[in-house]
Amino acid sequence: MYGIMLIVVLVLTGGVIAFIGDRLGSKVGKKKLSLFGMRPKHTSILVTIVTGILITTVTFGVLAVASENVRTALFGMEKLREEMKSTQDNLMDATISLETMKKDLTSTKEEYDKSKKALEKSQQELEIAQNSAQELKRQQAQLEARNSQLWADNQNLIGTNSQLTAENDALAANNQSLKEDNAGLEQLNSDLQQGIENMRERPIIYRVGELLASGIIKKTDSPGQIQHDLSQIVALANSKIVDRLGEEGAKNGVWIYPTEYQEAIKQLMHSDTDMVVRLIVAANLVKGDAVLTDLELHPNRTVYQKDELVYQKVYNVSIEGTNTEILISDFLRNVNTAAASNGILPNPLTGAVGVISGNQIYSIDKALQSSKGNILVSAYAVQNTDVLGPLRLNIILRQEEDKNDTNENE
Repeated sequence: MYGIMLIVVLVLTGGVIAFIGDRLGSKVGKKKLSLFGMRPKHTSILVTIVTGILITTVTFGVLAVASENVRTALFGMEKLREEMKSTQDNLMDATISLETMKKDLTSTKEEYDKSKKALEKSQQELEIAQNSAQELKRQQAQLEARNSQLWADNQNLIGTNSQLTAENDALAANNQSLKEDNAGLEQLNSDLQQGIENMRERPIIYRVGELLASGIIKKTDSPGQIQHDLSQIVALANSKIVDRLGEEGAKNGVWIYPTEYQEAIKQLMHSDTDMVVRLIVAANLVKGDAVLTDLELHPNRTVYQKDELVYQKVYNVSIEGTNTEILISDFLRNVNTAAASNGILPNPLTGAVGVISGNQIYSIDKALQSSKGNILVSAYAVQNTDVLGPLRLNIILRQEEDKNDTNENE
């Protein structure tokens, strides 16, 4: 479509120029004009020649403007030829390279086929070798099992021989062994008699599980401060031993396992709260021996606030009278159980967590004897009490019907 339009434009342009040239030549001929001093006839011929030249020039100009290929044909033919030659040379080199690569590819395929065949052959040989190795391992295992069996039989024979020799030697040494055993039994009997006499002469001073001393060590990461606080508790225990045994108790004093002591220091250093330390007698102590102790550590906290309810229970006091001592014992036992379950450390021997005076018990007993019906008995903490205790109680009695309260303070 583009070529047809170009041809139409060229035809119309040529026709217009030819028409203009013809009209101009006719006017020049009719008017007998003269250019450059030429005769009118020659002037008409010159106009016709110039018109032809313009037609050709305009034609090439329009073609050059309208088509890049025409410009290339008119002005870049030599360059185009050089590029075509270079392209042909490159094509020839590429063709040669392609042929070379095809030959190399063919050679590579042949080598690959040879390698593949060699690999398959190697794999077959490897499978054969593996099968042979498995067979050799199986035979080796059988030989080793046979060798182990023979070695075991040999050891059994050696053992039997040694046993027979040992039995012979034992028979020879039996008489001497019996004599030594008899002497040992006589010595053991003598030692036991001496121990019994010592036990009779040296009564038990401390019983296993008895609480020697206790204290609270504040939270700190200073080993020196922890050792100082521990030494204070140990010194308290030693002073109690001296109070009980006199100056003789100062000779031996408290003995703690060194590993247990060092472990306690580590635990105290890594603790994130205050700790309760208790020294507990680890074995029955007779007079003259060191006091073996176990070192207990417990995290400290406030178990009961001041005036906090510890325990309460309703008791029915009949009109005919009730054994009030039984009621008080039951109540105190329940208080002790509740306080211990909440965290207060009980005495290792008695299991008690608090103290109560005889006067306070007498006052409670008297109040119960003078009461009738349902009596609510409540125990409150006298002061803030931590894990170490002891728990001191404020016991309140209240008549359930008339709401009358009877306070019994420690």
